[in-house]
Amino acid sequence: MTILQVLYVLEIARCGSVSRAAEHLFVSQPALSSQVRRLENELGCELFHREPQGVCLTAAGQVFCEEAQTVETSWRRLQERTRLLSNAVCHKVRIGIGSRALSSGVFELTAAFFNCHPETEVTYLLDIGDQVTQALEERRMDLAIDRLPPEEIEPRREHIIAFELLRERQCVLLSPQDPRSGLLELSFPDLNGSDLVSGPEGSLDDLIMKRACQTFGIEMARVQRADNLEAVMALIRCGKGIALGPESFAVRYHVAAVPMLPPTDVALNLLCLKQNAKNPLVQQLRQYLVSESSKSLFIR
Repeated sequence: MTILQVLYVLEIARCGSVSRAAEHLFVSQPALSSQVRRLENELGCELFHREPQGVCLTAAGQVFCEEAQTVETSWRRLQERTRLLSNAVCHKVRIGIGSRALSSGVFELTAAFFNCHPETEVTYLLDIGDQVTQALEERRMDLAIDRLPPEEIEPRREHIIAFELLRERQCVLLSPQDPRSGLLELSFPDLNGSDLVSGPEGSLDDLIMKRACQTFGIEMARVQRADNLEAVMALIRCGKGIALGPESFAVRYHVAAVPMLPPTDVALNLLCLKQNAKNPLVQQLRQYLVSESSKSLFIR
């Protein structure tokens, strides 16, 4: 039995509906139902009668909820006291910085924000890889500034919240000497037969490109891989192939960027656990980055 399962049962009992409770709890209905089933299996009894227009408590469910209310009260009190601790003068914050935060200038904005908060000790984690949401859930970082993987590649994690900072149009990144670098736009069929430069096999960029190739029925002539972004951009710069990425990569890494057809925007987000979303420091950072990012050359 977990505290989340206890809180989930109480919210369903209040709402009389799993779907309405899921909305209030910001979780998916299947995930909520799954947690309740696990708890019922553990307890060895049903807590709810399932009815066409909702649910109602069984006799066992009524007893459970009476006891659970005490647990909920204690849990809320603990959360409030923890929140007071998080608002103390001394903070230690670990922030994961994705490559798009570096190229768009949002990293510099983040550093400027914390320069105005000298009471906060900040650790920037620059080599965060693709498993950003997992790292947040495992408390290996407190915040992250990065894109979210497409839902068809990685389903949204129910405990993570994303605050959009800016959007950039997806581009084809290629050598400035490539004849196509002067075009106004490129479509996926235009890339058929091109050499591709990618991250390691199974990385997010690799999966996105593979999915695009399958969707549009195109084949790449050859794939060259590198284990870091600097090396990928160096290969593109010297004409070894193309990749997909934001326009801001072109400025930072001195490659050409031609906007993709159909137009596709990728958001750069401030990511954190939902339980930390109302932390004053997180709210201030979010407001500052949204305000200052709106002045960015790369906003779309």
